[in-house]
Formats: sequence, C-alpha cells, structure tokens
Amino acid sequence: MKLPSGNPMKPLMLLLISVFFLSVNAVANPVLVAYSEAEIEQQRQQLAYGEVLFHYYSQDYFSALIGQSYLRHQSNRLALSADGRVLEGGMLLSYGVADEAYTIFDQLLATNQPELTANRAWYYLAKLQYHKSNNTAALQSLSNVSGNIPADLHPQYHYLASLLNISGLHLTAAEGFLQGALKDTPYYPYLVFNIAIAKLRQGDTAAAARGLHEVAAIAGISVETAVLADRARHGLAQIAIGNKNYAEAWFQLQDIRTTGLYSNRGLLSYAWAAIKLKDFNQAVAALMALDNRSIAIAEVQEAKVLLGHLYEQQKAPRMALKHYLLAEKEFKHGVNLVNQAKAIIAKQDVPREFVTNLEAIMDESDWYGSQPTVDYSKLTPFLIDLMASNAFQETLRELADLYAIQKNLNYWHGQKQQHLLVVNNRDSIKAYNRVREVRDSSRNVSEQLAEQFAEFNLYTLVLEPEQKKRFTALQQSTGKQLVLLNSRINQLEQLKKPYVQLPENKVLVTDTHRRISQLQQRTDGYIRRLEPVMRQLVDAELDKHLDRMSYYWAQARLAKARLYDTTLMTLDQAKQGQQAVDS
Repeated sequence: MKLPSGNPMKPLMLLLISVFFLSVNAVANPVLVAYSEAEIEQQRQQLAYGEVLFHYYSQDYFSALIGQSYLRHQSNRLALSADGRVLEGGMLLSYGVADEAYTIFDQLLATNQPELTANRAWYYLAKLQYHKSNNTAALQSLSNVSGNIPADLHPQYHYLASLLNISGLHLTAAEGFLQGALKDTPYYPYLVFNIAIAKLRQGDTAAAARGLHEVAAIAGISVETAVLADRARHGLAQIAIGNKNYAEAWFQLQDIRTTGLYSNRGLLSYAWAAIKLKDFNQAVAALMALDNRSIAIAEVQEAKVLLGHLYEQQKAPRMALKHYLLAEKEFKHGVNLVNQAKAIIAKQDVPREFVTNLEAIMDESDWYGSQPTVDYSKLTPFLIDLMASNAFQETLRELADLYAIQKNLNYWHGQKQQHLLVVNNRDSIKAYNRVREVRDSSRNVSEQLAEQFAEFNLYTLVLEPEQKKRFTALQQSTGKQLVLLNSRINQLEQLKKPYVQLPENKVLVTDTHRRISQLQQRTDGYIRRLEPVMRQLVDAELDKHLDRMSYYWAQARLAKARLYDTTLMTLDQAKQGQQAVDS
C-alpha cells in the first residue's frame, strides 16, 4: 500500500510525543508543588553553606572564614545559627584571631545553648585560654564540658584535658576511649603518654610504666613519635632510678637516641646510672659525648663539672684538674656569650628582625641564605627551651601580625599622592588630552603602515612561488599586528569625554587616608607595648642561663683551687719527708 505524499505518520508521531510529555508533567507536577518556597530557600541556604563546610574540613580556614562572613551578611540561617557561630569561632582560633573568637564564645555561652553546641564552645574557649598560658581559666572552661561531646572533638578534648592534668573521672573516661574511638587517631600516643604521667603523679607507678612502655614501642612511626618514645624511655628510667633499680634504668637509657631532642637528658641520666652501677668507663663515655656539645645546654654544663668529679673519684687528680681547667674556660666563654646575647636583644630593631628571621635563627642551615643582620648565632642556643613556651609563641605570633599590618598600612600611606592624583579632575582632563594626542598620532602611523604593507604585498606578487613562501609568515604576523593596532585605536576613539570623578570620591579618599593614619598610630602603639614584653621574656631566659653557668663556673674554680691546694700539700709533705730522710 502506497502512503500519501507528506508522510501522514509524522503528525501521529508528534501526537504520541506530546501525550508522553503531558503524562510526565502530570506525574512530575505534584512533586514540584510539594516543595514550598520556604523549603526551597532552606535547601538553597544549606547548599551555599556546604561550601564553608568543605573548606573547613579541608582545613582551608581562610577561605572558610570568607565564605562564613559573606553568608552571615546574606542572612544565611546556618551561618547565623549557634553552631555556625561556634564553627566560625573555632576557625578564627585556628587562624590566630583570638580576640574575636573569644567574643563569639563569650556571647554564645551567655545564653542557653544545646548540649553539643555548648560543649563545643567550652572546648574552644579552653583551648584559647590554654594557648594564652592561662591554665587556670582553661581548666575551669574545660570542666564545664559535660554530657555528650561532639564526635569530631573527642581526640582533641581528651588531649587538651590531659595537658591540663584533669584527674579523676576524666582519666577513667579517657582510658576507655583509648581502646575505642581514639585508637587510630594521631592523638593516641600523646594521650597515652600524658595519662601515664598523670598516673605517675598519683603514685600509680605500675600503670604509668605500662603506658610508657606502650609509647616506647611505637617509636618507628614518625620523627615526632620517635621523640615521644625517647621521653617515654627517659620516664621509665626515672621510675627505675626512683626504685633504685639502676640496671633497669641503664637498660632503658641505652635505647634513647644520642642525636634526638632528649639525647642530652638521656646521656646525663645514662652517666648517673652507670656511676651508680660503678661502671665508670660507660659514665665517662657518656659525659665525654656531652662535653663536646654547646655550653648553652644545661646538661652539658652539669656534665663538664661531673666529668672532673668522676676523675677525682677514680683517683686521677691530673685528669680531673685538666677537665676543671677546660670547664672553667668554657664557662667563661659561655657567660660572655650570654652577655653578648643580652646586648643583641637590647638593640632597637632586633625584635622585628627576630620575627622576620625566625626560621633562620631556628635552622642553622638557612642562615647563609637569609643573611640576617644580627649575629643570631650568639642568641639561638639559649632560646631552645623558650621556643616551646606558649607565652613566647603567642608573643611572636602577635608581633608578626602587627609587623605585617604595619607594613601594609605604610604601603597604603605611601600611595596617598597617587590616590589624590586619581580623584583630581584636572589631571583627568590632562590625561584625556594626552590620550587623544596619542590616538591621533597612532591613527597616522597606522595609515602609513597600512600603505607600506600594501606595497610590500604588491612586491611579493612578482616573486617566484618558492620565494613567496619565505615572506608568508612575515605577512601574516604583520597583518595581525595591524589589526590589533586598529582595534586599540578604535577603542580609544570611543572616548568622547574625560572621566569625571564623583564629588563624594574625594571625601571618601580623604576619610580613608585619615583612618589609615589613625590605624598606623594604633599599630605603632601596640608594637611599642609588645616589643618590651618579648625583650623581657628573652632576658629572663638569658638570666636563667647566666645564673646556672655562673654557678657551675664557680664550682669548677673551687674544684680547681681544691686540687691545687691538695697538690701543694702533697708536694710539701713529700719535701718534708725527703728532708727528714736527708738529715
């Protein structure tokens, strides 16, 4: 059967497709109607806040804070909620903006909040206070955490509690979590160590030893855990020494690395344990290893005096005198180094250079690359312990922020004349006239170049095909450049009149310059108040070194004088004995 022209099947297909889409819409429309505008808006806000959470869990706190601030100004419910504000405070704390974080936590905790939200806020507040070296307030804040704790805060909470030495029920709860959720977290070895130390302070040496043995067994995981393992072995040695089990102490001290952070304490304790075991050769070996290290280290200072004393006990007065003389020389040099360091820190620009070159002074291999202007080699060895102080770290961080703010303010203050030139209408007219002159000149040059390019193309027409190929790339490149030049000229020709600044722009620029000057004065004032604090902290640390080295220096001189007197008395007795024999 022949179909009529026009294909009557086409309208039928269109009808079937229309019926299909109508049936789909009939099913889909009730679903769409089920969502109200409020629910759609709620989902939209959740989707927008998801970006903040993504950056938060990626630990990109700067991007997360920007998103949080933007959504808060857009009245996003999640950003304005108590949980959102606590999250913002925690990010501010991680980013170092402590004062604003404290304000957020203080406002939230002044009102009734759900248990999980309040516990999160109390934890962050305790963490802030701990890093401010206010352990009493931190302990009080952490004690307010009760009931359920957010799952993601369990490891951090127990770790902070162990640092603050919360005892009693917390230790029991923490030990339970150690075998469960905290087992695979990075906090696990540190929690085990802190709980073991807490048990030791409570007098439970057996439980403390079990915890320290567990920490010592995980030494190979990373560099940090290796240092922690050294501390654990040193703790086990101290427990053994307290029980007068010097053999066990000596065994534990043998496994402490001789180049790690705790190698100095390990070597000195090793020497004392060997002395108790009457193994003087091992003690001398450990003390000789310490004797070659920096005089700024407390264990080295004690080792220098102990080494001479050990030779005295071995009835080797000449060797003892030799080491006392060397120790006296070293202590004199050390005291001079401390005095030089105190003179350096008293210089005017040292705090700024200290913060700027912080990595250089803590990493000897980088000193030559950064070229600090102060001889930090005389300052660095005495600040190793101070660098571990929360108060000192907080001071350095705040000074670094102030220096960065001061640098930015000085830059914008230096741009003052440039800003005034921009808002000056007369200069805009002059600039417009210069642009118009350049435009007219460029148009003339463009026309001349176009004529020369056309002549060049005519010349190439008479060339052989092989010769033409040599000029093809040049023709194409020149043509593109001419098109680009004409495009720029056309854009300049669209400028019909000079841009006129709005009257309020001048007022805005003037007000901004005034605020910059005010902020400069405030920042300079903060720096003047904070720099002496840093100097005081460094001076106090240097005074500790000075007092300790002066004490050991005096001990070395007294021992030297005692040996001289003993030697002279021995010579006098020998002389008198010889005279008696001769007579």
